[in-house]
Amino acid sequence: MNKKSFKGLFALLLSIILCFAACLLGCGKKDEEPQYIKMGDDGTWGIYLYMCGSNLETNFGAAGKNLDEILAADIPDNVNFIIQTGGAKKWRSHDIDSSSITRFKAENGELETLSSLPLSNMGDSKTLESFLTFCVQNYPAANMCVIVWDHGGGSLEGVANDENFGYDALSLKEMNDALSSVQKIMTDKFEMIGFDACLMSNYETLDMLSPYTRYVVGSEEIEPSGGWDYRSLISGITQEGNGETLGKAICDGYFEKCTDEGKQSTATLSVTDIEKFQTVKSAFDGLTAKMFQSVEQATGIRAVAQSANEAQKFGGNSKSEGYSNLIDMKHFADNAVDIDGSSALSQAIDGAVIYEVHGRAKSKSGGISFFYPFHFDGEQYEKYYSSICPSESYKQYLNAVYGSIPDDPIQFIDSGSIAADGSFYIKLSESSRNYILSVDFDLLEFIFLDDYTKPLPKFSLSHLGRDNDRLSNEEELTYNSNFRGIWLSLNGCKLYVTPIESTDEYIIFTAPIKLNGESTNLRFAFVWDDSYTGGGYYKILGAWDGIDPVTGMSDKELKIITPDDEISVIYPYREFTPVSDEHIEADDEVMREVLVPKGDYQIYEDPLSSYAYVYQFVVTDIFGNTHYSDVALFFMNYSYEDLKENPLPDGTYAASIEEIYDMSDISIL
Repeated sequence: MNKKSFKGLFALLLSIILCFAACLLGCGKKDEEPQYIKMGDDGTWGIYLYMCGSNLETNFGAAGKNLDEILAADIPDNVNFIIQTGGAKKWRSHDIDSSSITRFKAENGELETLSSLPLSNMGDSKTLESFLTFCVQNYPAANMCVIVWDHGGGSLEGVANDENFGYDALSLKEMNDALSSVQKIMTDKFEMIGFDACLMSNYETLDMLSPYTRYVVGSEEIEPSGGWDYRSLISGITQEGNGETLGKAICDGYFEKCTDEGKQSTATLSVTDIEKFQTVKSAFDGLTAKMFQSVEQATGIRAVAQSANEAQKFGGNSKSEGYSNLIDMKHFADNAVDIDGSSALSQAIDGAVIYEVHGRAKSKSGGISFFYPFHFDGEQYEKYYSSICPSESYKQYLNAVYGSIPDDPIQFIDSGSIAADGSFYIKLSESSRNYILSVDFDLLEFIFLDDYTKPLPKFSLSHLGRDNDRLSNEEELTYNSNFRGIWLSLNGCKLYVTPIESTDEYIIFTAPIKLNGESTNLRFAFVWDDSYTGGGYYKILGAWDGIDPVTGMSDKELKIITPDDEISVIYPYREFTPVSDEHIEADDEVMREVLVPKGDYQIYEDPLSSYAYVYQFVVTDIFGNTHYSDVALFFMNYSYEDLKENPLPDGTYAASIEEIYDMSDISIL
């Protein structure tokens, strides 16, 4: 070979090497994500169900019923369905041992025991890590899917509360630790991670899962205890499918199951494409950066807070239910139209949430919720701010607003007087404007317990609840009562009501009740519909126990009310003894119960039948604190029969103000 040809060959080889190196470097710069290699033959699936039975299984056998669905389905040969059980004090079926952790394979209509392990905490990261490691090593597949089954408490409280270990739950950090460890032995991502649990389709959870999965399936709202329909899940597995097609099948099967059980009104379930979720993250950072800038504007804080307060809410949102502080991200963005970046966030969510189902009472659900502290709790806020919030710009906003809360953000110029039209009237200071979240009123039934002609007669107050049916001039920050002498009743028994959510389609209320002797909360909605007299109708959604104040668990069961149920309405009651014109002694508050007549339970606006009522404005600031006006004693001008026959229009008052009292030194509620 002559020198010329050798040099030519060398040059050619060098050129090839440099091109190859440039390609590698260029590919590395273009896509830094590792090249994933499927861990099984095309079309194979591994479904890994982490089933923490908790009190859902102990009390209701809910996990066992889902196992029945799995075993009744025809599981294809290309699918390995692996299940780990634990977390319940008692398993009600399938001879499952509650004193151990057991792993099964669902096959040919039976649970084949793979291993029985010493009892361990299903709410601990090591237990989850051990199960997923076992699945990935022994049952790898081209499409590997993880499902976590149990209670869910959102981004703050996590998921999978182990009843045997003090209801300890997997936090987002613990799930991240487990997934991070398992990823080290994987050559691929999980195709889907799903939560058959409440409140887990939230921004913070999706962000945590981003490195580990392609799709996430979860619910923004509470899930009925029946949970997913596993027959639909299994029938949705195809050789050509992926996490998107499976997620859609799960959503459709779940919603159909909820509909069959009459629980579809508040149902939500969505599928999020994690690759597209990265655009949501960027858009959320952009919007929250603008929110931070708006803090310095005259009403910037209030505009953001009201957009959050008017957004679709999930989980608990009252004193009796507890507070989840979870709102729909898309609805929030759609409300915040005056803030730059809101439309970009809304569009990004539309792109990332590739499929979702929802009931009519959750029609504003966009598929992703996030934590917003419209009811401020210092401990909850600190936990979120310090260890959960994934967005630095959102943390900046939160710190600017909640890091230094004013001592007295709401101030009254007039804390209560009689307006020219005879209504009860208050006026707030201009300095209050940026901190007003809502202005409502409390109504209490006033009854003389002695002869009212006596000097200083004893009396009682029964709290009927809170409503926002009042008149206002927002420019002047003045508010007037619109007392038409009606209140919400269940089969004629007044309810102690709190409105917890309001949109242009419905208002959702909650009221504490006893259902068949057990304390719970009645949830119902007023649905706006012009075809009905009064502009809409009331619909009972069901009974919900709320959030456990000790464990943070969000109850999964929305109980359907039947005519055979026994219901008692509950309301706070207190007796007062005037000692002098300046001093009144108050007894301890008690909760009174009134048995509701059985039958087809219905909610309607019913005229008030007593003679006297106490009315008090309640101003809630953006931190969730309440500020009270003076109280007005109303004497009715119309009888029950008058109001029943001729309901009063807005601005026509059913009562006259007898007296206005400053009762700030007495807790009347």
